[in-house]
Amino acid sequence: MAEEKKLALLIDSDNVSAKYAQFILQEAAKYGELTCKRIYGDWEKGGNGWHFPALNNSILPVQQTCYIAGKNATDFSMIIDAMDLLYSGTVDGFVLVTSDSDFTRLAIRLREAGKLVIGIGEVKTPLAFTSSCHHFSYLNQVCENAGDYDEKILRKAVLDYVRENDDGRLDLTKINAFLTSRYGNVDFDALGFKRFSGFIDSFSELQRHSAFVSLKSRPQEENSPKAEISPNKNSPNEAEITNVIVEFLKRQEGGAEELTKVSDYVTSTFGKVDFSQFGSKKFAKFIDKRPELARKNTVVSLAANKTEVVKITGEAFSEEIVKYASDNMPAGGNLGQLNSMLVKKYGKNYLAELGFSDFTTAVSSVKTVKTEKNFVYIVKAEPKKKTKTDQAVKTEAENPKKKASAKAAAEKPDLNAVKRDILASCAQEQDEGVLLPVLGAVLSQKYGKDYLKDLGFGTVKKLIAQIKGVTAKSNKLYIDKKFFERTQQIEDFVFNFAKDSDGCSIKMLSSKIKKNFPEFDFGDYGYAKFSDFINAIDGVRADGYYVVPEK
Repeated sequence: MAEEKKLALLIDSDNVSAKYAQFILQEAAKYGELTCKRIYGDWEKGGNGWHFPALNNSILPVQQTCYIAGKNATDFSMIIDAMDLLYSGTVDGFVLVTSDSDFTRLAIRLREAGKLVIGIGEVKTPLAFTSSCHHFSYLNQVCENAGDYDEKILRKAVLDYVRENDDGRLDLTKINAFLTSRYGNVDFDALGFKRFSGFIDSFSELQRHSAFVSLKSRPQEENSPKAEISPNKNSPNEAEITNVIVEFLKRQEGGAEELTKVSDYVTSTFGKVDFSQFGSKKFAKFIDKRPELARKNTVVSLAANKTEVVKITGEAFSEEIVKYASDNMPAGGNLGQLNSMLVKKYGKNYLAELGFSDFTTAVSSVKTVKTEKNFVYIVKAEPKKKTKTDQAVKTEAENPKKKASAKAAAEKPDLNAVKRDILASCAQEQDEGVLLPVLGAVLSQKYGKDYLKDLGFGTVKKLIAQIKGVTAKSNKLYIDKKFFERTQQIEDFVFNFAKDSDGCSIKMLSSKIKKNFPEFDFGDYGYAKFSDFINAIDGVRADGYYVVPEK
């Protein structure tokens, strides 16, 4: 077994929220052992909420005083330490946690030294930096809504944390640190509380003694065994119990919770309840009789939130996997999030209905995708190797200068190739958009500084005007949503056609596409031939005059 890589985790606190702390550590640990963990910021000013996450996760805070207003000294401190670690030879790779493009040159330098470079940042991270890393994880995608909160979400998080860690003397600062690591700096003043302790005091389920918090003791039961199962004049009625359950479910995400947790909450509120007095010995039967509530197996929800679970099929499962992997390329789709999404849509037993014992095996059965660690990717078809003709070889041998000239010409930009690059960049950043200066820099690096002149355009915007499906707004380039959705529909159409037809002609496919998508033109995507457009779609290929599934 290969030895696990030793990694240095370097976090820029100025550019990444503390709410992502736990995810960053989990994501970084996938690539190796974190032998060095440092976070850079001005700790005299609070460190942007990273104080407790750093303290609780053994991350070394590195103080960097801002000597001049407006100047980011943190970047330089982090870069200097990274180079020191590089030359020390004690680590095999670096995890750079930042959304700042200023670290692009550092990532390139570390890669040149043969070190693994992992990037972690928000979706707003410029393409120049993300493409300089071996792998880049987008916090907004894999940790979606991790930091969004309201009072209901905060109360649920506090109660769950206290119930799991209550020892009678749970430190108030630990609860605050837990909330900070998950949601960042919480504005309790906006919730109507002057300080965090006041927020804790508002919980009817909790009690605070100075700096320590614990659950309130349950109501004392009578010593007599009969008293435990006999109703008394203080016992709650059906309406009171139902109201407590409804209020509890309203505070839960999605308005649903496990039956056992609902039962525990009722007991913590009223003490032991004898449900036989309501005609139901079991709590589950009591739930089933209440019109305000709904139960699906072991999950209780508000009746208004009751949804029908869709029946899963093998074909539907494959389509879900392929679409999710495609939507998250090239970074890859998180398997945990994908499974949660499918459970919510098809129910907890969908894997058994498909005949699989575990989720990874089920995903691996889809031939057009591959799994690596905790991610799923689309399998790219290997490009066909082009061979030189005898005449081309003869010509190059006769004229070395012409050979060198031809090689230089091969590097010159082709309008279709540039069009494909621009569409791919915009599709990857469809929500945030691509900065025109960044796009221009990437194209210049790939095709040369004079690529616009070679293509016959004076500016990038004039080039963009010739590309259908993209729009320039406020110095950013966006892909048209209708164009993007129609492209996905066409690709799905081609994939399904190849799969169902088992080798039908390209001509027939072309006719069907024109019938279903009258505005389609493969030239809009930067392809000179329809067969080239087909070969660019994952899972299919043009084989002579036919279109067939990729094996």
